[in-house]
Amino acid sequence: MAETSLNSQIQIQVEDVRFYNEDNGFSVFKARNVHNDRLVTVTGNFPPLSQGEMFELQGTWSEHKEFGAQFKTETATSIKPSTKSAIKRFVQFILFKDIKGLGEKAADRVVAHFGTTLFDVLENEPELLSNVKGISVKHVDILSETWRQHRQNIDAIMFLNSHHISMSLAQKIVKKYGSSTQKIVEDNPYRLAIEMSGVGFKTADAMARALGLPTDSPKRMEAAILHTLVQAEDAGHCYLTNVQLFGQLLVLLELPEASLVKELPGCIQKLNDQRHMVTEQVPANGDVVQSYHYSWDIYEAEQYVADNISRLMSADFGGFDPSKADIEHRIHAWLDKFKDTSGTMLSEEQLHAVRMAVSSKVFVLTGGPGVGKTTTANTIIRLLKAMGKTILLGAPTGRAAQRLSEVSGLSAKTLHRLLEWNPSEGGFVKNDQNPLTADVLIVDESSMIDIKLADHLLRALPDRTQLIFIGDVDQLPSVGPGSVLGDLIESNAIPFVKLDKIFRQARQSKIIQSAHAINRGELPVFENDAQSDCRFFDADSNDRVKSIIKTLASEELKKFGWDPVRDIQILTPMNKGELGNDQLNIELQDLLNPAGSDSLQFKKRSLTFRTGDKVIQVVNNYELSVFNGDIGFVRHINSGGAKLIVEFGDRLVGYNDEQTGDLRLAYAITIHKSQGSEFPVVIIPCSMSHFVMLQRNLFYTGLTRARKLALFVGTKSALSMAAKQQQAKSRQTRLKEILKENLAQRVL
Repeated sequence: MAETSLNSQIQIQVEDVRFYNEDNGFSVFKARNVHNDRLVTVTGNFPPLSQGEMFELQGTWSEHKEFGAQFKTETATSIKPSTKSAIKRFVQFILFKDIKGLGEKAADRVVAHFGTTLFDVLENEPELLSNVKGISVKHVDILSETWRQHRQNIDAIMFLNSHHISMSLAQKIVKKYGSSTQKIVEDNPYRLAIEMSGVGFKTADAMARALGLPTDSPKRMEAAILHTLVQAEDAGHCYLTNVQLFGQLLVLLELPEASLVKELPGCIQKLNDQRHMVTEQVPANGDVVQSYHYSWDIYEAEQYVADNISRLMSADFGGFDPSKADIEHRIHAWLDKFKDTSGTMLSEEQLHAVRMAVSSKVFVLTGGPGVGKTTTANTIIRLLKAMGKTILLGAPTGRAAQRLSEVSGLSAKTLHRLLEWNPSEGGFVKNDQNPLTADVLIVDESSMIDIKLADHLLRALPDRTQLIFIGDVDQLPSVGPGSVLGDLIESNAIPFVKLDKIFRQARQSKIIQSAHAINRGELPVFENDAQSDCRFFDADSNDRVKSIIKTLASEELKKFGWDPVRDIQILTPMNKGELGNDQLNIELQDLLNPAGSDSLQFKKRSLTFRTGDKVIQVVNNYELSVFNGDIGFVRHINSGGAKLIVEFGDRLVGYNDEQTGDLRLAYAITIHKSQGSEFPVVIIPCSMSHFVMLQRNLFYTGLTRARKLALFVGTKSALSMAAKQQQAKSRQTRLKEILKENLAQRVL
């Protein structure tokens, strides 16, 4: 393709759209050149196009050897048609597109009646349109609104796109702000960073500079403060201290220190007044007062979790008083009978946990693999049922809930389903005004619960309900902010039992032995035994690691009856890099589910999905009832109006084009995404290229996802480094301190 001229300017009217990418707006379409009435091919970034729309374009002409003249658009401005033929096409295909019965003949009559004055009429006297035969008063309202929205939306979208906002995001912004979009953004572009998901501070900042806002503007500083707090939440923290906030703002804003010192207190106060954030002053050592800066919703969540824990612990059981002398006798008698009828032998610490659980309003059961946590939990459930209690079972993820159902024999739901998320309202149906109805709620995999979800859960519990958390506190903390399970235990404000005795049968498992070794900071001892359920494959380069993983997944494990797609899960520390799940998924897809005549393909962004692919949902979608970490299989493509139909367990879920953006391939997933799940076989690469992610709780969590077989591939030096490194930075929360304060007040 050869360029023939630069910086050309033409006016065009859209005729036929050949290609449109909804993510970035890249379009290829046929258009009529207004100057010579010839059809030309135009490329560039545009909002969704309709036949009849007109633009003034600036860009470059080029000659394609096969397709002829093409115009590559650099900038585009929406314009009004100025000739009668162009006006007719605009009326027919834009103004009339939502009105049945109005077509080409009606467009001819409109143009004959108003000519080039039509747009002045639409702007100022739309009622005159009813003078044209076939156009009713009802039609006038529709035509007037169509014209208004068309002008405002196109102009606003093109304005945003000129400031490097993608077309898809620009459309969402215009949907939120409507006709005021451009005015709002020009007045304060930082509102986008504060109010719109998908617009970061840096994007808004670049726009602000292009619009001439000064770098020391309070609006800029306020947006930077909120951005910094959100970044802290993404790292798992609930708050930042004064020193942390100031230091991060100094780097982000690149302002003189004196300017920041002068303006920061006023900006913080304003954001507090507007309830965007909360600054809590807490006495520290002596006369020192420490400032903790929270986002408003995180502060409220932390306070409400502490308050509601205290409320539950202070309330009556509702018909059951554990202080009565005969209760302890009844529990002992039941446990003796349970042992005789079931043959289940419980250790002293398990028996202690059972007694504590049934006689405490809030209780935590924790412990690693092989210590009898599941047996203890099942005994608690059976005892509570024998006492006539109504029980609800919940877990943070679908897979964890399914596993809880399997081991308990009772129905378990995800916490989102338990609380009944309502997509249309954007909130949970179950809350303090409409609480759950049960005597006991038992929540498994509680290490995954962040402070926000804990808040919603506790608000929905009435005073009489007992709450039992079960989880492994040594696993990775929640993806969201907070460290709820760890804080509950460390506060010493609520009863808990940590099981630590490994049972004899469990001691035979190398998976369990290795997990506890890693948790102690030691490198596991691996045996070169094909019968071992935990093995290590040495590989001194990333290419070699990858080669061994692919051979194991596609060939070797198949010989022992493992299904390469359904049974085997590769767990990686990272998304990026040679051994990250992004690259591994591309290669594993081609290896395990190659393109063929029997598989349909659907391309989304840089991904290709094929029928039979293993996929994972990466964000919560309450409308579809699929949640972050759910793994499924593509069953159909472009079927029944859906782009993809994915099988999640016993459910088939249809995805439209936009929703498919929340899916990724799942032959390999990160260890973080595996929380709450178990797989028959896991393969874990461990390489020094994962240096920043070599942490004890990460590899401990990955290993404990294996139910039957765990295989490490890489270097033992990398695994040894991971075992020795505890998570470098603990999460900044105040939940345990608040719980301690509440406990002290109860004692007084």
